[in-house]
Amino acid sequence: MNTSKTWRWVFCFTSLFLVTADLINAQNQWQYQENKHYRVLPLADTLKIENEQVEVLEVFAYSCNHCFNFESHLDQYDKAKPSYVNFTRMPVIYSDAYKVHARIYYAAESLGKLESIHKEVFKAIHLDRKQLMNVNEIYPLFEKHGVSKSEFENSFRSFTVESKLSRAARLTSKYKIRSTPTLVINGKYTANGTAVKTFEDMLAVTKELAQKEYVLSQNP
Repeated sequence: MNTSKTWRWVFCFTSLFLVTADLINAQNQWQYQENKHYRVLPLADTLKIENEQVEVLEVFAYSCNHCFNFESHLDQYDKAKPSYVNFTRMPVIYSDAYKVHARIYYAAESLGKLESIHKEVFKAIHLDRKQLMNVNEIYPLFEKHGVSKSEFENSFRSFTVESKLSRAARLTSKYKIRSTPTLVINGKYTANGTAVKTFEDMLAVTKELAQKEYVLSQNP
């Protein structure tokens, strides 16, 4: 009897058993249900996980009061998120009118000012009651952070910004975004089932779905 070969078979069988057991244990822990707590996107993209990262994408609108109120919850989530989660944002684009505010987001991003300007845009709209629908209202937000008028104008309608606007419009349609804020997990789920009533509910469902995607990626 080939002892070495036998041990290799034992090792492979044991490894497979442990992987299967891990998956079963994880699946038994999932408490949220499709449609009730989350939806599977009809054209779901299972994003390739690079560096073992699961994408959690917030689709938002600066004009959305709920998105404004969600910001503090997202800040806490972002600080406490697992290392395998890549949290990012995308402005929703339902129509050309939404593109103006989306341009603000992507222009700030391209100029390296997003972290400082993002919350100021929300405050300008919801606290200062500004519409921010023309460059004369928008530019002062950039100017106070050291951006020259020429830098702003070049970025605001740059090829990079235009490309990101096109992508955001395409994903708004593909992900069937009907309201904001919406959290999209790995291009596959949205945490907005009928039983999700609060921001806390949305984040709890998101955490589980992100964990689920990560577990599955580790045990393909």
